[in-house]
Amino acid sequence: MNKRISDILFYLGLFLLIVGVIGLSFMAFFAMIGLPLFITGSVLILITKKKLKIKLISISSGLVTILLFWVIWTWSKTVTPETFLISKNYRGKVNIIHGQRCGETLKMNKDRLIYSVPNDGVLIVSDDIETGLINHKFYLIDSNGTKTELPTMDVRDFNEKWTTEKNLNEPSRDKLGVFHSGRVGSSTSTSNSKKYSYQEFYISTYSDLTDKFDFKYERKFDSILDIKLADCIEMK
Repeated sequence: MNKRISDILFYLGLFLLIVGVIGLSFMAFFAMIGLPLFITGSVLILITKKKLKIKLISISSGLVTILLFWVIWTWSKTVTPETFLISKNYRGKVNIIHGQRCGETLKMNKDRLIYSVPNDGVLIVSDDIETGLINHKFYLIDSNGTKTELPTMDVRDFNEKWTTEKNLNEPSRDKLGVFHSGRVGSSTSTSNSKKYSYQEFYISTYSDLTDKFDFKYERKFDSILDIKLADCIEMK
């Protein structure tokens, strides 16, 4: 390989490597193409006649850029860790309404926000909702303050007639856990027509999600929520 071809391959490899770095970091949606480009660019750089030091600096600079980007991005998108305390015997939907002046102010414990969910499943807080990469822990708590941690569960882990790829390790449908963790949304207050943000989840078994917490349950729960929010606003 003569010097001219080596230089062409080196700069071509450097170009592909840079495009790959962009695809693997700043344009994450381009990652499926960015990774092959990064690998191809690295290979082209390595087969050239450039000094080994220059080759390693070129490739390692790309790797460091990708790693730094994801570390900084993850840090910037991670919200304050949150802990949810729910009554031991509570089953059903939990809805937390944020940004209400009449609501409770959340307390911190060991750098985690603490949500003490009342027995009706509706908690109104003054703190604004945070969105991003979540760190949630859920506990059932009894009258003595004893806590039992609940697992976070995913409805996609359970097999149904329409499931195309069956889960060979399907969890028990009677196992109690937290479903739809991290679900957030917005709605409008019936008392003052103002929008508010909320997060919600269910304390349930998979079997009870549809058998017990159906449309009628949802209507009843929403009615309790609307009345409680209206009373909170009026008291303020």
